[in-house]
Amino acid sequence: MKKLLYAICLMASFAFVACEEEVFVPHLDFPPTEVTIPTAGTEDLAEPVTVTFTANAAWTATLTGEGVADWLSISPKSGEAGEAKIKLDALANTTNENRTATIEITVEGLEPALVKVTQLQKNAIDVNAESTYSVPFQGGSVEIEVGHNVDYTYEVTGGEGWIAETKAYTTDKLVFGVAAQEVNAPARTATVTVYSELGVVAMVTIAQDAWSPIVWTASLAEIGATAGRVAVGAFGNYVAFTANGEVFLADAATGAGVQKVALPEGFVAGGVHVDDAGNVLISTPDVPCDGSMLQVYKVDVATMAPTLLLEYNSANYWCTEMGNIRVKGDINSNAVVTAYICVGTGHSIVWEIKDGVVADPTYLDLHDGSWDASTGVVAPAGATVADGFYAITYGSTYNLNYYDGSAWSEVYVTGSSWMENYNCISTAEVNGKKYLAMTASCHFDYDYTDIIILDVTTPTAVQEVFKIQMNFHTVNAGGLTYSDIFIKGEDGKLAAYVIDPWMDTLEKYLFPIE
Repeated sequence: MKKLLYAICLMASFAFVACEEEVFVPHLDFPPTEVTIPTAGTEDLAEPVTVTFTANAAWTATLTGEGVADWLSISPKSGEAGEAKIKLDALANTTNENRTATIEITVEGLEPALVKVTQLQKNAIDVNAESTYSVPFQGGSVEIEVGHNVDYTYEVTGGEGWIAETKAYTTDKLVFGVAAQEVNAPARTATVTVYSELGVVAMVTIAQDAWSPIVWTASLAEIGATAGRVAVGAFGNYVAFTANGEVFLADAATGAGVQKVALPEGFVAGGVHVDDAGNVLISTPDVPCDGSMLQVYKVDVATMAPTLLLEYNSANYWCTEMGNIRVKGDINSNAVVTAYICVGTGHSIVWEIKDGVVADPTYLDLHDGSWDASTGVVAPAGATVADGFYAITYGSTYNLNYYDGSAWSEVYVTGSSWMENYNCISTAEVNGKKYLAMTASCHFDYDYTDIIILDVTTPTAVQEVFKIQMNFHTVNAGGLTYSDIFIKGEDGKLAAYVIDPWMDTLEKYLFPIE
């Protein structure tokens, strides 16, 4: 039966694709990452200094750097698709230091390409001295200060036998920059050895601690968690999760004290979700499109009693399965709830909540689908439909896409090609920045399971912040997993809660962010 449903999805997919226009994918052949300008500037050069690249869409270029406007300019600053050439005009560098700037080339839908511009210093040597020093007959000393950025020599003439260089005792300061430690890398040490003509003078050790974002790992063996759909969320002092159709709570600070929540008899929980205001929702399991009811309940956190928030008859939309609920905002005021629909090109049901009232559902076409609800996800980007949506599916690209209200654009490339899944998305705002988290191989795992944290403050210029292998992967290096991830701000840091019943594990990570 499942193979039949899969075949139906494939046939529908071909039908949809046949009548769609080709999706435009922005592209930029990256320019050189570094350009050097001579000290004398560009005015008298036989050939101009340029940055050449090719883009298949309109582009813009901006110039940044401290005081850059006083010595460097670029032209043109924008252009249309095709081969482009940006000319750099620089004044002579009359300082004794190299100076730098950055050209940022931007094509909508792509990360900016950065070109570092360096203008070489003016070679100089300065002698800070009087023209004549008078020394009394008793003798004395004369200090001549030389500032330089080039090698130099000196000689004394006419002073044979009565003038000799004195090696004054001076102090130099050795400054070493220490790079940030890699995530989950072991502690490391280095040794600084100071030598002179006297031999080894001193040996100094620089030690750097290991850093791991893992706060705790809790075993779920006592509740008999088995491989199957699970979900996780955190509110107040608790982390809530589902396993085997039931809801459990544990201490968010330690992972201890796992306890089952008493739900109405016969109630089967598929997912647990927490909105931005800390309201807890429980959804029914993913349902086939046969007239089953997909339901989302609001839960009283004091009694954990569920009250129906919204429901949808799956027979209203032709597909094979629907579910994988996501929520953003505050359901008591303004929020958006989504569910993924498995159909040829992938769709989503969207419920917008305004002033606590749930509006009739609308539908969103993803143009990239898969065969059941666990292999696709659509997550609201904000508390209103106008904020857009993020989506990723077990489809043709495995990449994260963003919908701005009019069109989808690819905003993050995972690099995956087969047998991996990223369809657990969670978003949060911390310290004025917006973050999106997803897990590689979410819902199943053949090779590895990663946590990916992205900065999505600007949805069309997504930046990868962290990408690490989950700790529980070391327990069982291979096997089917059904995971979920939830992120929220805690004390100015980004907390991530992850669950995996196959490995009987619930984990908390804490990421330092700016």
